[in-house]
Amino acid sequence: MSKLTVRKTDVDFAGETSTNFARWKSIVGAAFPPLRMSLPGSKGFRGHVRAAGSNQLLMSHISSSAHIIERRPDLISKNDGGYLKLSLHLTGTSLMVQDGREVVLQPGDMTLYDTSRPYSMVHEEDFSFLVAMFPADVIRCVAPDAQSFAGLKIDGTTGLGAMVASYMHGLIKNLDELNGPTGERLSRIGLDLIGTLLADKLDALPQQGASVQLRQIYRYIEDHLPEPDLTPSSIAAAHFISIRHLHSLFRTEGHTVAAWIRTRRLEHCRQDLGDPLLAAQSVSEIAARWGFLDAGHFSKTFRQAFGVPPSSLRRSMR
Repeated sequence: MSKLTVRKTDVDFAGETSTNFARWKSIVGAAFPPLRMSLPGSKGFRGHVRAAGSNQLLMSHISSSAHIIERRPDLISKNDGGYLKLSLHLTGTSLMVQDGREVVLQPGDMTLYDTSRPYSMVHEEDFSFLVAMFPADVIRCVAPDAQSFAGLKIDGTTGLGAMVASYMHGLIKNLDELNGPTGERLSRIGLDLIGTLLADKLDALPQQGASVQLRQIYRYIEDHLPEPDLTPSSIAAAHFISIRHLHSLFRTEGHTVAAWIRTRRLEHCRQDLGDPLLAAQSVSEIAARWGFLDAGHFSKTFRQAFGVPPSSLRRSMR
């Protein structure tokens, strides 16, 4: 289960080019998977970055002078976590390229980019944007093929795009809340909104039958996680397919059906254990809500996934 570790950054840069740009690369490099950054000219460099993150969502507000950002193949490794970034352009005009797609971004435009594959962003003038970065796995339950939308433009001024944009603006204005006791809940709301937006946009794209079926199965699993008898057999039966076909759909996902069910249940338990509104509920009650009826088995499985017993994690999150 991927987690973000960068907590909070608030740094201004202005003045001599080489020194400030070197510092800029260092700070931005600590917040995001490795990037190559270069300047198109020799003018003085200015920049400002604010960032804060929960375990699964990093929100950033970036503004700076013109420069070029590249996520090159030699910078990509399996240890980077497989993050997605959803950006909302605020000022300036930029060019984003990924998977052979080129999109010109202007104020109000949103786009998705996948850090597991190369991309580049060219800013030829002063610019600013908001970025929501999160592990791809956290929205897989509603948009398992979200990466296929990378490099396409989303209107951030209407419909679901406007709702997500409003959320991003609100959270950036109150970044301290993301690090506070309600940070997990705020992240969950944001990720639900982002996942819904991407799922809606993906539904409008031409899809292969397997992709549509896989998305339906992920959603079914998410809706039925509280049921203790949720199994590959019951999932296959609900979708009128064989268990063998179900396993073949998941083979390219990097996990089995049973492992995914366990992962999603554990993640919901982890979130609820850190939710101050559920502090009166016992660990076993929370576990049972997500299909873990054997308290001993749950504690062992939780510790294997997160490295600590559920009660210890609960105390640390408080």
